[in-house]
Amino acid sequence: MRAKWGLYFFGIVLSVCEPLFVAAQSTISNLQVENKIAPVGIDVKPRFSWVVTSTQRGVIQSSYQILVSKSQAGNSDVWNSGVVTSRKPYLIEYAGPALTSDTRYFWSVNVVTTAGSGSGSSEFTTGFLSANDWDSSLWIGKPSSDQGLPDALVTGFQSASWIWTSETSPPDAPPEDRAFRKLYAPPNEKTPTSALVLISVDDRFTLYVNGKQVGTSPETADTWKSAQQFNVALNPGSNLFAVRGVNLHDVNSGGNSPAGLLAAIQITFSDGTTTIISSDATWRSIKSIPANFESPSIDDSQWTSATVLAMYGSGPWGTQIVLPSVVAPPELSLTDSTWIWSSEVALLVAPAQPRAFRKAFSAPNGKALRSASILLTVDDGFTFYVNGGLVGSSPNQLDIWKSAQRFSVDLSGESVLFAVRANNLPDVASGGDSPAGLLAAIQLIYSDGTTSTLLSDSTWKVSKDVPSGFELPSTDDSTWSTATSIGKYGTSPWGTGVSVSDSLAEHPAPLLRKEFSVGKAVSYARLYYAAGGYASITINGSPASDHVLTPGFTKYDTQVQYVVLDVASKLQVGTNAIGVELGRSHYGVTQGNVWSWNTASWHAEPALRTVLSIGYTDGTTSRVVSDPSWQVIDGPTRLDDVFGGENYDARHLKPGFDMPGFDAASWRNVQSVTGPKGILLNQRQPPTKVVQTLAPVSITQPVNGIYVVAFERVVAGWAKISVTGPAKTLITIHFGEKLKADGTVVYEDSNHYYSNNFQTDRFWLAGTGSLETFEPRFSYKGYQYAQIEGWPGTAAPTAANVVGKVVHDALLSRGGFESSNDLLNKLHQASVYTMLNNVHSIPEDCPTYEKNGWSGDAMLGAEMFLSNFGAEELLAKYARDLAESRPNGSGPPGVISPDSGWGANNHSPTWHSAFILIPWWIYQYRGDRRVLEDHYDAMRNYVAFELARSPNNIATTGLGDWVTPETSPSGGNPPEDLRVSATAYLYKMITTMNQIAMVLGKGSDVLPFSTQAANVKIAFNSAFLNANDGHYIGEGDSGYRQTHNLLALAFGLAPNDTIRQIAADSISRDIASRDNHLNTGALGTKYLLPVLTENRHADTAFALSQQTTFPSWGFWIANGANTMWEHWALASRSRDHLFLGTFEDWLYKHLAGIQSTSTAFETVSIAPMLTAQLSSARAWMFTPFGNLTVDWSKNAGTLKIDVGIPVSVNATVTIPATAAEQVLEGGQPIQSRSGFTVLGVDSAGVRVAVGSGSYSFSATST
Repeated sequence: MRAKWGLYFFGIVLSVCEPLFVAAQSTISNLQVENKIAPVGIDVKPRFSWVVTSTQRGVIQSSYQILVSKSQAGNSDVWNSGVVTSRKPYLIEYAGPALTSDTRYFWSVNVVTTAGSGSGSSEFTTGFLSANDWDSSLWIGKPSSDQGLPDALVTGFQSASWIWTSETSPPDAPPEDRAFRKLYAPPNEKTPTSALVLISVDDRFTLYVNGKQVGTSPETADTWKSAQQFNVALNPGSNLFAVRGVNLHDVNSGGNSPAGLLAAIQITFSDGTTTIISSDATWRSIKSIPANFESPSIDDSQWTSATVLAMYGSGPWGTQIVLPSVVAPPELSLTDSTWIWSSEVALLVAPAQPRAFRKAFSAPNGKALRSASILLTVDDGFTFYVNGGLVGSSPNQLDIWKSAQRFSVDLSGESVLFAVRANNLPDVASGGDSPAGLLAAIQLIYSDGTTSTLLSDSTWKVSKDVPSGFELPSTDDSTWSTATSIGKYGTSPWGTGVSVSDSLAEHPAPLLRKEFSVGKAVSYARLYYAAGGYASITINGSPASDHVLTPGFTKYDTQVQYVVLDVASKLQVGTNAIGVELGRSHYGVTQGNVWSWNTASWHAEPALRTVLSIGYTDGTTSRVVSDPSWQVIDGPTRLDDVFGGENYDARHLKPGFDMPGFDAASWRNVQSVTGPKGILLNQRQPPTKVVQTLAPVSITQPVNGIYVVAFERVVAGWAKISVTGPAKTLITIHFGEKLKADGTVVYEDSNHYYSNNFQTDRFWLAGTGSLETFEPRFSYKGYQYAQIEGWPGTAAPTAANVVGKVVHDALLSRGGFESSNDLLNKLHQASVYTMLNNVHSIPEDCPTYEKNGWSGDAMLGAEMFLSNFGAEELLAKYARDLAESRPNGSGPPGVISPDSGWGANNHSPTWHSAFILIPWWIYQYRGDRRVLEDHYDAMRNYVAFELARSPNNIATTGLGDWVTPETSPSGGNPPEDLRVSATAYLYKMITTMNQIAMVLGKGSDVLPFSTQAANVKIAFNSAFLNANDGHYIGEGDSGYRQTHNLLALAFGLAPNDTIRQIAADSISRDIASRDNHLNTGALGTKYLLPVLTENRHADTAFALSQQTTFPSWGFWIANGANTMWEHWALASRSRDHLFLGTFEDWLYKHLAGIQSTSTAFETVSIAPMLTAQLSSARAWMFTPFGNLTVDWSKNAGTLKIDVGIPVSVNATVTIPATAAEQVLEGGQPIQSRSGFTVLGVDSAGVRVAVGSGSYSFSATST
C-alpha cells in the first residue's frame, strides 16, 4: 500500500512540474502565469510563479530576474524586472509597459539561490484586454421566429410605433399612469378565434382583453427591454385591447423619464388566416384614468388619439428590446375532464391491476391532422401510445398522479388512436384495493391551424384485460366496454391537486455553422468565445477542445466568461467550417424551479459571441466573427436542462454540419441578439472536462423491462449510450445515488424543486440500422446508478452499450494523505471524490438535487479544497460571484452565488462569512494578495452592515449548525440558540478583517476592527458563557450543544486559557456521554477534531474518527458510502455532499502535523499527532514554494519522521522525545549532523529548526 501511494504521489508531482529546466544545483520548474502553465487568454496584469528545487539542504532563493519578450525566451524586449532580492517565487506581478491583446509572450526567470543559479522559460498569451477587441463580433442566436414567434408578428412589432399621451417634452413624461385602448372590428365573414400579443411598455404595464386582465410586465429594472407575449382567446366579433401603462421617475433626478408603449397583435381567424395590428396613432389614450377603463362598456370617444413618439429602433429605446423566446402554448386544461376507469364493484376503488384504454378520433371532412398536445395522469401511473407507437410513461414515483404529464406528437392523415396502459397499485396501508382513475385532455391541431379538444369521458373504451397489441390501430376493440365516469376534475379523492409536468416540451438547442477560407499558411489561430449558456464547438468536424459545460456559470448580468483556445492545428488551407451547438445552462432555463432560474433577470435564449483570430506566417492577420452571416437550424437536442437532463432525438441529427461543403440550403441565418449584459472576462477557473470513463460493475433487471446499471462509486457526470433499434424507439435513462427496496433507482425530485424533468435523459432512435450513440452535452447528474427503460429488443444492455462518464472541473492534485488506518484512508478518499464531484465552475452543495453555489458549503470546504487541489482560481472566481450577489452592491452576499435574485437579503452571517473567509484562506494558502485587494471595500461594507443589524453586538441567523443528527434528514436547523453560531461568525469575520487590513496596509481600519472585535467578544461571553459550568449555552438549547463550544474555542472567543480548557473538557465529556459520538452539524463538524486535538483531547478526536455507528463518518462507510452525505442518517437525501466531511483539515494539520505559520507556507510547523491506535501516516502538500512532505511511522518501539521541505521554506519539526540525545537524523545522532538547529525540548518533544531539503528523524518511542 505504501509503495503504491508513493507512485501515485510522484506521478502527481511530475505532472505539475512541467516544463523542466536545469542549471547548476538548482532546478526551476512549474513555471506558471496566473496559476496556469502556458495559459492562453490572460486579460489581467499577469503574475509569474515558479518552483525552485535542490538536492542540498537549507537552500534559499536570494534573487530573481524576470524577462518578457514577444520574440523568444530569454529576450527582454518587452520587460526586464532587473535583479530583485527576494525569496518569494510566486505571484510576482508584471510591471512593464502595457501588453497587447491577443499576443503571445515568452517569459524567462533567472534565479540565484544559496546553492547556485537556475533558469526556466515558458510562455503566455493575452486575451482581449479591452471591450473594443470584440468589435465587429455580435451576439447571435436563433431567430425569434424560430423561437415560436411568427415572422409576421415580429415584423409587425418591429414596424410599430412607440406611443404615449401628449406630453410637454416627449418622449419624457411624468412618473404617472396612462390608459390606452384599441378596438378591433373584424372584416365581414371573418371570425376571430385568438390573438397573440407582443408588447413592451417603458416602464410597466397591465394588459386587458375584453375587460379581463391577461397579464402584467415583470417588476424588474428596465423590464421594457424584454417584450412580453400573451396568447388569448377572442370573441367572434369585435375585441377590445386595453393597457394601463406605468411610467416611473428617473433613477437619477427623480423627475420625468422616457415613457412609451410598443405593441403588435396577431389576430387569428377561424379559417386559419391572420392579420396584424400595431401600436400607432389610431390607439386611444387618456391621462386621467377612469374606473373600469378596460371594460368594453366604457365610452372612449372623448379620449385623445395616442401620440406617436418614434418608430421601433429609434428614440431612447433603440433596438434594445429582446423578444421572448417562446410563445405560450394555447391553454390546455384538465378542468373539464372526467376521471374514468373500468366498471368495478365500488366506484372509487379498484383492484391492484392494470387496465387498457383506447380513444379513436377521426377528423372532420376536409381536415387533416398535424399534431396533438396531451395532458394525462393516472392513479397510479401509465404508459402512453399514439397510433401504436410508444410516446412516454409517467415517472416511477409515489403519488405520481399528482403530476400530469404533457406530451406533444406529430400527426398526419385524418385519424388517430390514443392508447393507455393504466396501472393501479395496492393501497399502501391495507395492501388491498385503492383509488384508480385516468384523467386526460387532448388538443388536436389541424393543418389549417384550427383545433379540437378531446377529454377523458365515458366515450373512451376500456378493457380489464390488457391484450397484447392493445395499443395498435389494427386491434379490434368493438367488444370492449365503455369507460365508467367517476366524476369531474376536482372530485374526491383526488380533488384539485393535479399539477402539470412538461417533461417532453421542446426547446431545441440550435446548431450554428460558418464556413470561411484560409488562403495561406497559418502561424497561429485562437478562438475566443463567450456564451449565454453553454457552447459546444467543433472545427472541421473535430472538437475544438476537450472542455465541456463551458463557458462557466456566472451572474450573466454582471459577468460573462469567455474561453480562448489554440486551434491552429484544426485549420486547413482552403475552406473551413465552425460548428456550434448552444446549450442553456442557467441562462435559458425553461422549467419552473424553486430557485427562480427560469425568471432570472438575464433569462433569454442561448447566445454566442465569438472571434477566430488568425495570424499567417507572412505577418498578416484575419478574423472570423459571429455576425448575421452565420447559419442556424434546430438540432437533435430537443431539450436541455442543467437540472433535468436532456431529450435527444437522433432523427434531427445533421451529420457533417461542421464540415466544409455541407449542404445548408434549408438553414436560416442567425439573428443578432442582445446577449447577456455582463462584462466579458476570461474564464479563470480550470475547465470542466470528462476526466474518467467507468465500466458498469453490474447490470440487473429488477422489474420487467427496467434495467439498472451500477457503477463503482457515486460520481457527477452522465452516461454514454450506444444502441441499435427501430426508428422512434424511446430510451429513458434516470440517474440516482440510491436504490429503492425493489432494486430500481431513486431518481425522483423528492422536494419538488423542479416542475418537469429531474435527473433524466431521453434518447429517440433514428432507426439507421447502425449503432446510434447518445452522450449529453449540456447537463450533468449525480449518480451511482442509471435506470434504463425502453431498451429495444429482448437482450439486456451490456457494458458495451452503457458507460459512465465522470465530469468535473479539472483541478490539479495539490495534496494527498494516507495512513495505516483503513477507515481514515477510506474517509479521505471519499472526501476527495465528494469535492471533485461538486465543482462545475462553482463549488456546489451537491451535483444531484440543487447544484447551487451555497456560500456556507463553499466556506466550510475551502480549506480542504486548498489542501488537496489547485483550487485557488476556482475559489477566487467564486469570491467574485459572492461580491456580485450583493443586492445593488451593498449589504450581504447571497446565500447562493451566482444567484437569480432568490434569497436576496437572507439574514445568515454564518453563510455570508464565505465572502470574508474564502479570500483570506486563499491568501493564507497561496499568498494571493490580489483577491483581498479586489474585494476589500465590499468586504468591509458587508461586515459593517452585519454589525449594524446585530443589536448589542449579538447576531442572529436563518442558517445555523445545519443538519445535526437530531434534525430531519430533509434538512433543518438544530434545536439550539442560533445567535451563538451567528455571533461567533460575526467575531470571526471582524478579526479576519483586522488581519486583512494589516496585510493591505489599511492602517485606519485596523483599530476600529480591533475595537469592534473586542466588543463582540465581550457581548458573546456575557450572553452565552455559563460562569458556573465554564462552557457556552444559549437560550432554548436542547441539552448541551457541542457546536456552541467548538466555535467559541476555534475562533478564540474564550476569555482566558482556563475557560478554554474547561469548555474543551466539556465537549469531550459530552462526546463520552454519547458513547463517543458527535452531535454537530455543518458548522461544528469542521472544527470538532481540531479543537479536541489542540486542547488535550486527541484520543477523543481519534475515537470519533473511528466510530462506525450513527452518527459518524464511519457509519456512512459501514453502510457502503464512497462519498460524503448531506445528513448523518441513512435517509440522507444527498449522498454527495461535502459540508459534513470536513475532517480533512485534521488529517493534514494534525495527523500529518503540517501547520503553516506564515503566508503561503513560508514557515511551517511539523508536529504529527501520535496515537497508540495509528502506526503510520503520510501527507504531501504542493505549496507556493514547492512540495512539502511528511511521512511518519512507528515500528518496534522506534518512531521515524521523514520530512521534505521546499526551497526557501523554514520548518520547525517536533520529534516526541524527552532529550535530544534520543533523536537520530539519517541514522546518526542529531548533534553530529548539519543543516538544522536543535531549538530545545519541551513537553511536546525535541524541536528542530530545518531549512529546505530531505530529513529522516528517528527516536525511541517514549
